[in-house]
Amino acid sequence: MAKEIEKKLEAEAVELTSDKRKLRKLDDDEEYDYITIPPDGGFGWVVLIACFLINLIIDGFLYAFGAISDDLKEFYHCPEWAVSLVISLACGFYLLSAPIASALCNKFGCRPIGIIGSFIAALAIAASIFSPNIYIMWLLFGVIGGIGMGLVYLPSIVMVGYYFEEKRAIATGIVTAGTGIGSITFGPLSRLLFDWFGWKKGLIILACIVALCAACSTLMVPLKPTRKRRILQAHEIHDEDVFPPTTTSPLLSDTKDFEAIGTSVSGHKLNPTAHEGEIEEMIRKRSRANSAISVKSRQSIKAEDAVRPLYKEDVLYQGDTKDLPEYQSQPDIPTYIQETTKIPDTTIKSPMKSFWDVFLSMTNFNVLNDKKMIIICLANVCSMIGYYTPYLFIVKVAIKERSIDPRSAVFLLSIIGFSNTFVRFTSGWVTKIPKMSPLLVNNIGLTVAGIATLLVPFCRTHALLIIYCIIWGGFIAFHVSLSPVIVCQLVGLERYSSALGLTLMFRGITSLSAPPIMGAIRDATSSFNIPFMIGGISFITSALMHFFLMWINHQEIKEKEKIDKGTTKTNPAIINA
Repeated sequence: MAKEIEKKLEAEAVELTSDKRKLRKLDDDEEYDYITIPPDGGFGWVVLIACFLINLIIDGFLYAFGAISDDLKEFYHCPEWAVSLVISLACGFYLLSAPIASALCNKFGCRPIGIIGSFIAALAIAASIFSPNIYIMWLLFGVIGGIGMGLVYLPSIVMVGYYFEEKRAIATGIVTAGTGIGSITFGPLSRLLFDWFGWKKGLIILACIVALCAACSTLMVPLKPTRKRRILQAHEIHDEDVFPPTTTSPLLSDTKDFEAIGTSVSGHKLNPTAHEGEIEEMIRKRSRANSAISVKSRQSIKAEDAVRPLYKEDVLYQGDTKDLPEYQSQPDIPTYIQETTKIPDTTIKSPMKSFWDVFLSMTNFNVLNDKKMIIICLANVCSMIGYYTPYLFIVKVAIKERSIDPRSAVFLLSIIGFSNTFVRFTSGWVTKIPKMSPLLVNNIGLTVAGIATLLVPFCRTHALLIIYCIIWGGFIAFHVSLSPVIVCQLVGLERYSSALGLTLMFRGITSLSAPPIMGAIRDATSSFNIPFMIGGISFITSALMHFFLMWINHQEIKEKEKIDKGTTKTNPAIINA
C-alpha cells in the first residue's frame, strides 16, 4: 500500500514538474518577441548590389522599349497604338502585381519569388518572338512578362528595407539609381543588338539578360531572428491589469508618478513628507508592476513570423527612417523594429494567413476614406498619363520629325537616364534643405517637368531635345523618388502599406491605358506634338493637386495649433506638468 502511494506521489511530482516546465515556456514566450535586426552593412552590401542590378535590368529593359518598338511595328504592320499597348501592358501589370508579389514574398520569402519571377519574365519575353500577330505579343510580352518582372522587382525593394535601417536612405538611393543607369545603357544596347542580330535574336539576348535576375535573387537570404524582451508602449497597458479601480493608474508621466505616490499607493495614503527612500521603493514597485503586465498585453512575435519581411510596417518605406516619428520615439533600433512589426490577429487558422494578411492590407480601399489619399491617387493618375510619353516617343520624334540620325537619337534615352540617376540619388539631401519639404520638392519637379514637356513641339533641333531630356529626366525623378515618402507623411506608417498598394494600383491602371491612347492620337494626327502637350498638362495638373495637399496640411496644422492653444488656456496645469 505504501509503495502504491509512493508511486502515485512520484507520478504526481513528475506531472507537476512537466506542468511547471510548460508554464515556464509559456511565460517565456509571453515575455519575449522574435525580431530580425538589419545588419546595415556586411552581407547587406552584397544583397544591395543584387537589388541594384535587378533595378538596372528590369527598369532599363522597360524604358528602352521606345528605341526598338519600330521594329515590331514594321514586322506586324500595326499602328502606333497597338505596339504601344505591348509596353503599356508590361508596365501596367508590373505595377498591378505589387500586392500579390508582396503577399507571396511574405508567405514564401523573397528569394524563391524573385527566382520564379525572373524565369517567368525571361521565358515570356523569349517566347514572344514566336507570336504570329501583335495580339499574342500583348499576352506573352505584355501580360505574362509584366507579371514576371513585377515578381522579381518587388523583392528587390523589400530586401533593401529588410537589410537596412539606419542606412536606409543611402541604400535606397543606390538601388533606385539602378533604374537611371538601366535607362543609360539599355537604350543603346537594345538598338545595337537589334541592328546586329535582328529584332528576334536581339530580344532573346535581352531575355537572357533578364534571366540573370534569378542569380541576383539567390542572394536574398532571410535574416535569422533574435529574441528581445517585450516592453509595450503605454497605450497597450490597461490600468486594471495591475491596480484595482480605486488605485492610481500606472499610465502617468514621471511627474505625476511622484504626485500619485504622495497620495495613493495600493490604496494606502502616504505622508507627503515621507522619507525619500520610501518614495523610491514605491516607484520601484510600480515599475516592476508595469513590467509584469507589459509582457502579457499582446500576442508575442514568433520566430516564423519575425522572418516574414512584410510584417514590418516600414519595409517598403524608401526614405530616411530616422525622420519617422515612430523611429524617433524609440530608444534603439531593436525596440523600434519590435514596435513596428505587426502580426494581425485572427481566430481562423489558415496555412495562407501570412499571404492574406499582406494582400488584404495592400488592397484595403478603406484608406480612401481619407480625402488626402483620394487626392494622392488622382494626382498619381495624372502624372502617369504623361510619364511614359518621353520614354516611348522622344527617340521617334528625333528620327521622324527632326531628321536626326537614329544612332544619335537613341542616346536621348541615355541622357534622360544620366539626369534621372543623379537626381534620384540626391533627392533625399535636397529635402533636408530648410523649408524644402518632400511635398514641395515633388511639386516643383512636376511643375518644371510639365512646362518642359509642353515645350517639346518647339524643340526643333537636336540640342534643344538634349536640353529637354536633361530637364525632364532630372525633375521627374523628384516625383518618382519622393512619392513613397509623401504617402507615408500624409497617412502615417501604420497605414503606409495600404496607401502605397493603392497608389501603385492606380498607377498600374493608368499605365495600361495612357500609352496606347497617346499612340492612337499620334496615328490620328500624324504627329507627336499633341501627346507631348497632353503629357505636359497632366504633369502640371498633378502638381496642382499636390499643391492642394500642401494647403490642406497647412490648414490642419493651423487648426491643431488653435486647439492646443485653447487647451493650454483652459487647463493651465498643462504648462506646469
